[in-house]
Formats: sequence, structure tokens, C-alpha cells
Amino acid sequence: MMEDELIQIWQSSSDQERIKFEKSRLMIELESSLTRLHKWWKYLELVEGVSILICIPVFAFYVYFVPFILSKIASALTVIWLIYVIVRIVRIKKYKPSAFTESYLDYLHKTRKYLKVQMYLLKSSLYWYILPGIFFIFLFLVGAWEKPETHNVIILTAVLAICIGVITYYINKRRVRKEFEPRLKKIDELIAVMEE
Repeated sequence: MMEDELIQIWQSSSDQERIKFEKSRLMIELESSLTRLHKWWKYLELVEGVSILICIPVFAFYVYFVPFILSKIASALTVIWLIYVIVRIVRIKKYKPSAFTESYLDYLHKTRKYLKVQMYLLKSSLYWYILPGIFFIFLFLVGAWEKPETHNVIILTAVLAICIGVITYYINKRRVRKEFEPRLKKIDELIAVMEE
């Protein structure tokens, strides 16, 4: 009974009222979707930040106390690379739209830019995150290769680093496809509706 009444109300509504309803429905869906994505991104920043804050002192310690020259160089380069990673992740915050934007349309444009920057960061992670990390691990391990009793551990660590790198690459690729691209499409749809 209630459903029939709602259908009648909908059918008797003007086009302008229908457009307003469609806009508000799209806005609510988008906000809910973006809230989940923003929570995930905040979690990523926290995990990366804590990991890097733990790793920097460890590798700084290795620079002074590991006896192998190549491993010392790898440790110093790893510290520099870790600082670069955290700066690159945190720098994205400047694109995050504030609650005090001029209009909802302005907010949508800024949100689209913010998502595109995050998406680019994930898409390009192979070059600035995964490959340098694997390279520094290999460099560190090659430095310790002169001790024959460490060969098995070194090989296992190298294989593990490659596996983690490949998994990270595919997780990032999947997240871009499943999380970012659909949300960007929704934003574009809502911008088109708002600009009508």
C-alpha cells in the first residue's frame, strides 16, 4: 500500500523535484562511499607512518654496526628512501578538500582531484615504493653474502621481498580498479547532474 502511494507521488512530481531527489540520492551514496575510502586512506597513512618510524632507527643503527660496507650503504640509502616515502604519502593531504568549500560543486571538483592524486600514488607505487625497497633489500643482503652460513637466510629473505613486492603491486592495482575508479565515475556523474 505504502509503495503504491510512493510511486504515485513520484509520478506526480515535477521534473525539477525528481532532479532534486536524484541529486540528493547521488550525494548521499557518494558521501557514504567516500567516507569508507577516506578511513582506509587514513589507516594506510597510520600503518606506513608507524612502520617507517620503526624502520628508520633500525637502519640508522645498521649504518654504524653492520660490518659489511655494502650493507652500510644500503642501510643509509634505505633511511633516505623511507623519509622520501613518508613525505610523499603525507604530502597528499594538501589536496584533501576541506569542509569549508565554496559550494558542493567545488567540493566535488576538489574531491575528484584528491582521489586522482591518491590513485596516481597507488598506480605508480611500483617505481617509487616497491622496486626501490626490493633493490635496497638486495643491496643489504649482497653485502652480507660473504658469510656462507647466511646464504639460506639471504635467499629466503630475497624471495620473500619479491613476493611481498608482487603482492603489494597487485593489491594496489586492484584497489585502484575496485575502489578509486568507481568513485571517480560517481563523482563525474554527480558533477554532470549538478552542472545541468
